[in-house]
Amino acid sequence: MVRALNAIDGVRAAIATTDADGADGRLSAADLPPDVPVHMFRRTCSEQWKLSIGLRRWLARHTGEYDIVHIHAVWSFATATAARAAARHNIPYIVRPAGMLSSYSWNNRGWRKRLYWSLVERQTIQKAAGFHATSDEEAAEVRGVRADAKVFVITNGVEDAAFTAPRDAADLRRRCGANAADKPIVLFLSRLHPIKGIVDRLLPAVASMRSPCFLAIVGADDAHSPGHSGDVMAAIDGLGLRGRVALLGAVTGSQRWPLFDGADAFVLPSHSENFGVVVAEAMARGCPAVVTQAVQSCEHVAAARAGEVVPGDVPALASALDRVLSEPELRTVYRASGRAYARRHFCWDEIAQRVKRMYADCLATERRWFSGR
Repeated sequence: MVRALNAIDGVRAAIATTDADGADGRLSAADLPPDVPVHMFRRTCSEQWKLSIGLRRWLARHTGEYDIVHIHAVWSFATATAARAAARHNIPYIVRPAGMLSSYSWNNRGWRKRLYWSLVERQTIQKAAGFHATSDEEAAEVRGVRADAKVFVITNGVEDAAFTAPRDAADLRRRCGANAADKPIVLFLSRLHPIKGIVDRLLPAVASMRSPCFLAIVGADDAHSPGHSGDVMAAIDGLGLRGRVALLGAVTGSQRWPLFDGADAFVLPSHSENFGVVVAEAMARGCPAVVTQAVQSCEHVAAARAGEVVPGDVPALASALDRVLSEPELRTVYRASGRAYARRHFCWDEIAQRVKRMYADCLATERRWFSGR
């Protein structure tokens, strides 16, 4: 997003962030893009809350140099300190909740969330000049906590490499090994966390499918649910799926494109999912997608006719996967339709123009408010 914004005349955008990502949970300077201005600060403590004294100090000194602040996610120190710094400098800020105002999120550590809401986050939400939602459903979630919210629905984009990277349909089968043989391959690509529905939805669905298939699970344990890969392995053994499933671990950014090429279907059976950029990436790469209705980008899968959107129950998921894997003509339609739709809707250049208009709208509204106060 920032790279595309900085390509627009008259826009200067930068990122301020903690190092809460990357291998071993910490980004390094080598992980940062060379063509995007990034101010990164070590976490003082807490993976979940992302406390960083360095980030707080930088925001206190430099927020006034900007016209607007775009805050991504809620329920963290980074969010709260950015909102407070913007308010002190009379700079309007926009909040992108990133799915963290969903009912699933509210119910996860519910009493802590409600306490933090009353002490901190309510003020962050109430003072925001606008909200950036990536789906109509997320816009409704925002209005559920602030009825008068100015909400802009703007999707995420995908990297140009999703369309341009060389195709290699054999890479995924090589990674899966001899057990995959000539079976159709279903790809799951995301972090390993209970919210993704691997244990209670995906694996039981694969076990009950009519079509003989091989499941490739790609991703690492999430820091918020360490050790979930052990739960996945136990479920594989309990369902008798050893030999039909491979846990391939994490991949780097550029390694993911051939995985879509070699998959007959991509699946995301989440209990709750914000935009789910991996769905857009699958569409851009021409991989048929099977997603649950809780994945908010399902509206694009349906609009593009790029795959199947199903309820969260196991029989519906198994039936959809069976249908996609058993009908090559249907997969051909899904591949072409998804790729064409992604080119029209998920390119960052166009999305950045919409983000710029969002900024201009919020700035104009705030100026009118201050002049009339």
